[in-house]
Amino acid sequence: NPAILNMNVAYLSRNGNPVDVMKMPQGADFVAKVTVTNTGRRGSYTQMALAQVFPSGWEILNARMMDGEGAFKSSFATYQDVRDDRVYTYFDIGENQTHTYYIQLNATYPGRYYLPSSKCHAMYDNNINSSTAGKWVEVLSN
Repeated sequence: NPAILNMNVAYLSRNGNPVDVMKMPQGADFVAKVTVTNTGRRGSYTQMALAQVFPSGWEILNARMMDGEGAFKSSFATYQDVRDDRVYTYFDIGENQTHTYYIQLNATYPGRYYLPSSKCHAMYDNNINSSTAGKWVEVLSN
């Protein structure tokens, strides 16, 4: 419900410009930027879970394994679980606060893939949730 929890997902190049993930060149590095806003209608939200599942043609570049986050510094998270094809981020968010989380990605394998919806919800209150629509994306071979 956007009136209670607002979430926006954008994809950016390494220098912060918007990119179109519908057709990405193979080998391109880019960043998923998720912005979550507590609209302030129900106070502070605790034990939030953000689930981002990525297409199998993309690889997650774990910032902790590389040179760090660089220019893309995420908001504080209680815990972040980075898997092969997904990232789970857990956090609390105060009234009228906005948090931003960045995931570094690479368009690795050529082909057409499904990008599932991103979902954010309070783990113990089903009324606090937000999601994006899934869509088809393509990694173009060089």
